[in-house]
Formats: sequence, structure tokens, C-alpha cells
Amino acid sequence: MNPFVGGTERDLAGAVAEWSATLTERIPAAEKEGALPPDLIAELGRLGVLGMTIPEADGGLGASAVAFALVLEELSAAWPSLAVGVAVNSGIVASSIVRFGTAEQRKKWLPKLMDGAGLGAFALTEAASGSDAASLRMTARREGNGWRIDGRKQFITNARYAPFAIVLARVGELDPKRTSAGITAFVVPLDAPGVSIGLSERKHGLRASDTSALILEDARVDHDALLGEEGQGFTIAMSGLDGGRIGIAAQSVGIARRALELARAYAKERKQFGRPIADFEGLRFRLAKADSDLSAARLLALRAAWLRDRGRPFTREAAMAKLYASEMAQRATHAAVQILGGNGYMRDYAVERYARDGRATTIYEGTSEIQRIVIARSLLAA
Repeated sequence: MNPFVGGTERDLAGAVAEWSATLTERIPAAEKEGALPPDLIAELGRLGVLGMTIPEADGGLGASAVAFALVLEELSAAWPSLAVGVAVNSGIVASSIVRFGTAEQRKKWLPKLMDGAGLGAFALTEAASGSDAASLRMTARREGNGWRIDGRKQFITNARYAPFAIVLARVGELDPKRTSAGITAFVVPLDAPGVSIGLSERKHGLRASDTSALILEDARVDHDALLGEEGQGFTIAMSGLDGGRIGIAAQSVGIARRALELARAYAKERKQFGRPIADFEGLRFRLAKADSDLSAARLLALRAAWLRDRGRPFTREAAMAKLYASEMAQRATHAAVQILGGNGYMRDYAVERYARDGRATTIYEGTSEIQRIVIARSLLAA
């Protein structure tokens, strides 16, 4: 029994788990190519997965944050690259428009996150502003009945096949004493004049998840591109990241869970010194510790999601879940590789890919160091 999960959430997760089980044969080619197959994104749209976080009044499923966390766990257990794209689209981007968008913006943009034609992008990071997000340099200025935006974003998930991106830019001059002042959010169609996509990054893991630069050179958008109020962008970004951290925790749980499942099955079959290696106490204890940590990480993620569903503060809990689960995933995937020995280092075994894919979870949506800052700040402010 899980105190945070009801029957509806279990049913949704179970349906996604069944669908995800059909993906195995397609993963190697897509990872090699470095792109998610468009027909799979379209199928996720038809299944309702892309719209599950969007309220029913806006055409979505209106599912809970708990249900979304469970679905991301299942997608990550099957294919982390796909889960990352869904997490950004249906988590950060959708939630930002639902919470801060006007009725007209919701009507215009939310269907594009649900129809499966692409996956939305969230453009915050720049070459000189990663953990220090408030120091971003992209600029926006009013011009006539719209805005002109200039700058370059880096490491943008889904950029190559996104219909639009939420772009954070600064209106006015940088104030060194209030670096977040003036940061403003815009919904930018990626076919707008002046918008281009840089080369895809060559990543250590998550290779089928596109990560590219987003370049705006005197890009023009209409007045209705403004999301929320002028100067509210940093609040919008941090709100999106709070929810995104629950998603990263869920992804970490899925990655670790599947790596340990593969390691456990291998340990039962692999024989050394005349018996299965699962009989050796050192290995058994390592699996026991990893599985205990996995269960703790899942509960932390679901607690944060449960708080979000009830409209209660969850910033600290999301940071705790992301920190613990992502670092747990490092230990779990390392253990899985070690249990498989030489085979764990070979691409013929999926454990190698899960170890590479899981490495990013301690970095994006705020590094482990940033999560510790968020947690400590909350604790000491009490």
C-alpha cells in the first residue's frame, strides 16, 4: 500500500507501463540517431499522456501530480529519453501556461502540447547563467504592438521539434543588486522570424532526447506573447522548476528501478564458482540497500506531488525528492553495472545506457548543490 496513490493513479500508470513495454525494439536505433520518433510522440498525444496534467476544461485529462509522477516513472523505466521530453512538455511548459496564461493563451497554446505534433520547450539556461539563472542576458524590448527579443539559450530540451518555447528574457538593464528584476516570460513560436535552432548537443546520455541551442536574433513576437506580467518571469521560472523537480525525482526512480531489475535478473542467472552470483552475501546486501533507497526516493517524490495536488507549499519537498532520488539513481545504476561486471560496461546490455541516462538527473532542473541551497534556505527561514 502507498498512502499517496489511489486506484485511478495506479490504473493510469499501469496503462502507460503496458504501452511502454512495446518500445524496447525501437530504442537502440532512436538513441543512435539522436531523435525521438515522431510517430511515438503522436501516439502519446492520442493516448492522452501529453495532456494528462492539463485541466479537463482546457481539453486535458486533469490528472493529479501523483499520477503524472507515476507515469514518468514508468516512461523512465522503459526509455528515459522519452520521459525527459514528456516531463518538459507536460510538466514545466503546460503547468506554466495553465497557471500564468490568459484564457486566450490557454486556448491557443495548450492544444499544441497535447496533439502529439511536437513537444514544448522551456528556455531558461544560457552559457553564462546555469545555476545562477537570474543572471541571464537575453533581452526583450517593446516595439510597436509587440516585442523584440535577442540572445542565445543553451541546453534546451525538445528545441528541435517544439512548436513553441517559453523563453525567459530581461526587460531593461541588469540590476546587480536585484538580478531577477525585469526577467519576463514569453511564449515564442519557433517558426517566428529571427528564431533558429543550433546544432544538437552530443551528450553522454539521453541521446534520443534533443538538446539544442535556441537562438533569437532580433526575433519579433506579438504583444500577446507575454506570459504573466512584465517582470514576473523569474517567479514563473522557479514555479516551473519546482514542479519539474518532482518529475526528475520520478524519472530517477524509474531509471534506478529498471537498472536494478536487470541486475537482479542477471545475478540469478550468472554463475561463478559453481553457483549463481545472487547467492553471494556481498551482492545480496548491495541489492537490499539499493532497493530500500529506491523505495524511500519514490515516497519522497510522491509526497511532494501529493502536497502539490492539495495546493500546499512543496518547494522544499520537491528539492528533497530531487536531491535524494537523483543521487540514489547514481548509486543504483553504479551497483547494477558492477553486478553485471564486464557485461555491464557493454552496449549490448541496457544497464550501460541507464547508467549514462541517469547521470543527468543530478544536474538539470537545478544541480544537487542548488537543491541543498533551496532546502537549507527553507529550513533556516522557519
